[in-house]
Amino acid sequence: MLWACSVHAAKRPNVIVIMSDDQGVGDYGFMGNSIIRTPELDAMSKRSGLLSRFYVSPVCAPTRACLMTGRYNYRTRCIDTYIGRAMMDTAEVTLAEFLGDAGYKTGIYGKWHMGDNYPLRAMDQGFQDSLVHRGGGIGQPSDPIGAEGKYTDPVLIRNGRETPMKGYCTDIYFDAAMEFIERSSKAEKNFFAYIATNAPHGPFHDVPKALYEEYRKVDFSPIIINKLKPARLKQENDKLARISAMITNIDENVGRLFRTLDALDVSEDTIVIYLNDNGPNSRRYVGNMRGVKAGVDDGGIRTPLIFHWPAKVKAGMKSDHLCAHIDMLPSILDACGVKIPKGHKLDGRSFLPLLTGESSRWPTRQVVFQTHRGNVPRLYHHFAIHEDHWKLVHPSGFGRESFDGEPNLELYNLKNDPRQQKNLAGLQPKVLKRLKAGYEAWF
Repeated sequence: MLWACSVHAAKRPNVIVIMSDDQGVGDYGFMGNSIIRTPELDAMSKRSGLLSRFYVSPVCAPTRACLMTGRYNYRTRCIDTYIGRAMMDTAEVTLAEFLGDAGYKTGIYGKWHMGDNYPLRAMDQGFQDSLVHRGGGIGQPSDPIGAEGKYTDPVLIRNGRETPMKGYCTDIYFDAAMEFIERSSKAEKNFFAYIATNAPHGPFHDVPKALYEEYRKVDFSPIIINKLKPARLKQENDKLARISAMITNIDENVGRLFRTLDALDVSEDTIVIYLNDNGPNSRRYVGNMRGVKAGVDDGGIRTPLIFHWPAKVKAGMKSDHLCAHIDMLPSILDACGVKIPKGHKLDGRSFLPLLTGESSRWPTRQVVFQTHRGNVPRLYHHFAIHEDHWKLVHPSGFGRESFDGEPNLELYNLKNDPRQQKNLAGLQPKVLKRLKAGYEAWF
């Protein structure tokens, strides 16, 4: 469908969005992790802009719906991660559709997680080139028969057809993306490549072997949050060795990608964005925060947002304004000169001026995160609302469809208390009332 979006005449950037799965806000060297090696991302962060207070949803599919549409995932019908709740309404207009209609070549490599059948697939929702796995990851019931759980030599879905592949899945995604980028560049076409790895999501049996051999000799106890008995600590140490191998493998591929962009002479005018989709898939280092994947505490819904665009964003540009996944689509369209059609409802706004230096002004806004099991949203169940440095949260549990009794609301000043140690609900009644009313209006 051709949408009535106007395009600025100026030279447009290419766009690459890289999003890892379950990596976590603390799994980067530049975020203070001294054990997991991410030298390419550390270098990327130094030559890029950085949004240091960027929020995502507690789990996979809701984050992806928000990112692809610029709208809260509850509007899109993509509210959970499985049994039919991770299928995005086909009436939604995706980032790929907007950019495709503006003349961009569009490709997705890795994880879609918003529908595996027509008309829900990525290839039905604006992606002209598609190499994906099914469902929420390899190793799930949607795996092709005979290729169950295969991260190495997987069977992937290439433009709708099951296709046996050779190599490790993350390497395959980056290889395919780089081939797509090279084809588009040689044809002098702008491109949008979405590289969404399923690593370091479990299962953890099939990881890059050489990196695993390196990490299995490492003591991870300094970054494991829990106090564990020796046998359990050994088991957790091995799990983290496997997760770290997957993370460093992604990092190495980021380096390969940048070398490809340099060789094609398109680095200057290519936006490369890196983020993770939710908190970490174990209780490990999350900086000065608390929380893990599926939680609405900050450690479960934060990511650094690295924004590399040499033509417009100076190295070292940084903003700590409150931004979120719903802001990604309007920001990219802003950068590409694609105007949103009049009447099209977005929840996000462009953060681009914060990184280009065109404006440091940012409105006080309220942003809400809520995800839990079930077909129906429940008032107050497993939500957080943010306003500047204030956070009102009810961490009632992702895994349940509802909670018992009255909500036990917690209020934190994240500027003074990023670890959420001092509940101010009884000391700041006016702030609590304002945020509670804001959440209820959103709901």
